Amino acid sequence: MRALGRAIGAIFSTVILLIVELILTVLVYTALNVYSFEFFGRLVRFAGSVLETMAALVERFFSGSSSTAYASLFGELGPKSMLLLLIGLVVAGVVRLLTSLVRALT
Repeated sequence: MRALGRAIGAIFSTVILLIVELILTVLVYTALNVYSFEFFGRLVRFAGSVLETMAALVERFFSGSSSTAYASLFGELGPKSMLLLLIGLVVAGVVRLLTSLVRALT
Protein backbone atom coordinates (compact mmCIF):
# COMPACT_ATOMS: atom_id res chain seq x y z
CA MET A 1 0.00 0.00 0.00
CA ARG A 2 2.77 2.37 0.86
CA ALA A 3 4.50 1.82 -2.50
CA LEU A 4 1.23 2.53 -4.32
CA GLY A 5 0.86 5.80 -2.41
CA ARG A 6 4.40 6.84 -3.32
CA ALA A 7 3.80 5.95 -6.97
CA ILE A 8 0.61 8.02 -7.06
CA GLY A 9 2.43 10.89 -5.34
CA ALA A 10 5.27 10.72 -7.87
CA ILE A 11 2.82 10.80 -10.78
CA PHE A 12 0.92 13.69 -9.23
CA SER A 13 4.07 15.73 -8.55
CA THR A 14 5.35 15.08 -12.08
CA VAL A 15 2.08 16.31 -13.59
CA ILE A 16 2.14 19.42 -11.38
CA LEU A 17 5.78 20.05 -12.36
CA LEU A 18 4.93 19.78 -16.06
CA ILE A 19 2.01 22.19 -15.70
CA VAL A 20 4.21 24.71 -13.87
CA GLU A 21 6.90 24.38 -16.56
CA LEU A 22 4.34 24.88 -19.32
CA ILE A 23 2.87 27.99 -17.71
CA LEU A 24 6.32 29.48 -17.01
CA THR A 25 7.47 28.76 -20.56
CA VAL A 26 4.51 30.59 -22.06
CA LEU A 27 5.00 33.49 -19.63
CA VAL A 28 8.71 33.81 -20.47
CA TYR A 29 8.02 33.63 -24.23
CA THR A 30 5.25 36.24 -23.97
CA ALA A 31 7.28 38.54 -21.72
CA LEU A 32 10.24 38.44 -24.09
CA ASN A 33 7.96 39.21 -27.02
CA VAL A 34 6.17 42.08 -25.29
CA TYR A 35 8.85 43.70 -23.14
CA SER A 36 12.05 43.09 -25.08
CA PHE A 37 11.09 42.87 -28.73
CA GLU A 38 14.60 43.51 -30.07
CA PHE A 39 16.13 40.79 -27.89
CA PHE A 40 13.24 38.51 -28.82
CA GLY A 41 14.06 39.09 -32.50
CA ARG A 42 17.68 38.11 -31.90
CA LEU A 43 16.54 34.97 -30.12
CA VAL A 44 14.22 34.09 -33.02
CA ARG A 45 17.13 34.53 -35.43
CA PHE A 46 19.29 32.27 -33.23
CA ALA A 47 16.52 29.67 -33.04
CA GLY A 48 16.24 29.76 -36.83
CA SER A 49 19.94 29.00 -37.15
CA VAL A 50 19.57 26.15 -34.63
CA LEU A 51 16.72 24.77 -36.71
CA GLU A 52 18.77 25.04 -39.92
CA THR A 53 21.70 23.30 -38.21
CA MET A 54 19.48 20.47 -37.04
CA ALA A 55 18.05 20.10 -40.53
CA ALA A 56 21.56 19.96 -42.00
CA LEU A 57 22.56 17.29 -39.47
CA VAL A 58 19.52 15.20 -40.34
CA GLU A 59 20.33 15.53 -44.03
CA ARG A 60 23.92 14.52 -43.43
CA PHE A 61 23.46 11.59 -41.06
CA PHE A 62 20.02 10.34 -42.12
CA SER A 63 19.95 11.20 -45.81
CA GLY A 64 17.45 8.42 -46.56
CA SER A 65 14.98 9.84 -44.03
CA SER A 66 15.52 13.53 -44.68
CA SER A 67 12.44 13.86 -46.91
CA THR A 68 10.29 12.30 -44.19
CA ALA A 69 11.81 14.62 -41.59
CA TYR A 70 11.06 17.67 -43.73
CA ALA A 71 7.51 16.46 -44.42
CA SER A 72 6.75 15.75 -40.77
CA LEU A 73 8.98 17.88 -38.55
CA PHE A 74 11.04 20.58 -40.23
CA GLY A 75 8.22 21.56 -42.56
CA GLU A 76 6.03 22.36 -39.55
CA LEU A 77 8.61 24.06 -37.36
CA GLY A 78 9.55 27.66 -37.81
CA PRO A 79 12.05 29.79 -35.90
CA LYS A 80 9.44 30.92 -33.36
CA SER A 81 8.35 27.35 -32.70
CA MET A 82 11.96 26.35 -32.22
CA LEU A 83 12.46 29.28 -29.85
CA LEU A 84 9.47 28.17 -27.82
CA LEU A 85 10.93 24.67 -27.61
CA LEU A 86 14.32 26.01 -26.53
CA ILE A 87 12.77 28.31 -23.92
CA GLY A 88 10.78 25.33 -22.65
CA LEU A 89 13.96 23.31 -22.26
CA VAL A 90 15.70 26.10 -20.36
CA VAL A 91 12.69 26.74 -18.11
CA ALA A 92 12.30 23.02 -17.40
CA GLY A 93 15.99 22.75 -16.53
CA VAL A 94 15.81 25.71 -14.15
CA VAL A 95 12.60 24.48 -12.50
CA ARG A 96 13.99 20.96 -12.05
CA LEU A 97 17.25 22.35 -10.68
CA LEU A 98 15.36 24.47 -8.16
CA THR A 99 13.14 21.58 -7.09
CA SER A 100 16.20 19.35 -6.69
CA LEU A 101 17.89 22.00 -4.56
CA VAL A 102 14.80 22.40 -2.40
CA ARG A 103 14.51 18.62 -1.94
CA ALA A 104 18.21 18.39 -1.07
CA LEU A 105 17.92 21.14 1.52
CA THR A 106 14.89 19.65 3.26
